[in-house]
Amino acid sequence: MAPLEKTLSILGPAGAGKDTALGFLLFKLGGIDLFTAQRFERDGIKLYSDAVKDLQSRGLQLSFYTPNYHLVVSSGSSKVDCVILVIPTDSANVDFEKELVEAAGFSKSIIVLINKMDTVGWSEEVFRASVKSLGPATEGIFVIPFCALKGDNVLEMSSKSLWYKNATLLEALETELSSS
Repeated sequence: MAPLEKTLSILGPAGAGKDTALGFLLFKLGGIDLFTAQRFERDGIKLYSDAVKDLQSRGLQLSFYTPNYHLVVSSGSSKVDCVILVIPTDSANVDFEKELVEAAGFSKSIIVLINKMDTVGWSEEVFRASVKSLGPATEGIFVIPFCALKGDNVLEMSSKSLWYKNATLLEALETELSSS
């Protein structure tokens, strides 16, 4: 049986790591074919974020796969099956409740990635402060400590965040999409 097609949007403030996170997902979850990977190598494209920008500049539809779904990344402001909201740890004192409310306008299924955890030594305290910056509406939402550059907590739990006991991004996507 072919995977079900679902739509996804990745939101967050400038510099949060949205393109890096998306690039990691594309490379690790079947969104980049061999020909394209070879072209990236030939053209000197080494960063996940640069790969995403290159694909977007060519007008290509970005998508990747989970075990049960084919996820098509929406670049517009339309309703989608799931939103990934990327929040950087370097702004833990910023109020991100507005971004969470905005994400809720696009989908009832939201996953929050607290990105750049490597820059704060995977501090549980910084993670909790980042979660707090999202306001009280995080009840029932997956909030995942994350490093887009290395893919920590994407496919498997990271040994750097032993204090985190919830789902990986892949598990969260499967759970959220099954209810959308």
